[in-house]
Amino acid sequence: MGTQRVDCIFVDNMNQKENGLELTRYIRHEENNSLREMPIILCTAFTGLQSITRARDAGVTEVLAKPVSPDQIMEKMENAFLNKRSFVDIEAYTGPDRRRRTVDYAGEEDRRSSYALPPKQDEQGD
Repeated sequence: MGTQRVDCIFVDNMNQKENGLELTRYIRHEENNSLREMPIILCTAFTGLQSITRARDAGVTEVLAKPVSPDQIMEKMENAFLNKRSFVDIEAYTGPDRRRRTVDYAGEEDRRSSYALPPKQDEQGD
C-alpha cells in the first residue's frame, strides 16, 4: 500500500479506557508526529458544557454531536479548514487556539499569569 495523504482526523468519544480525547492528547503531544497540527473532529453524544470544555482542552478542533448528519459533518469540516485557528504549543496546552473570537481587552493585569489546568473528571460528571 502506498503513502496516502490525510486531511482530517475523526475520533469518537466512547466511555472506554482508550477514547477519542486520549487519542487527541496523544496526537497533540507527540513531538515527532506529522499529524500533530491536523484538524481533529470529535464525534460524541456527551455535549454538556464540561464535556465540550474537556474536548477543547484536549486539543479537539471541532465537536460533532451525535446523531450526526452529512450537513453537520460538512459544517464542521468547513469550519476546521476555512476558519483555521493558529496552533498553540505551550506547556499547559497543545492544539488549535481555544479562542473562537477576538475580544479587545483594555485591562492592565496579565490574565495569563493565573492559568491553571482544570482537575481531570470522568465523562459521566456532566
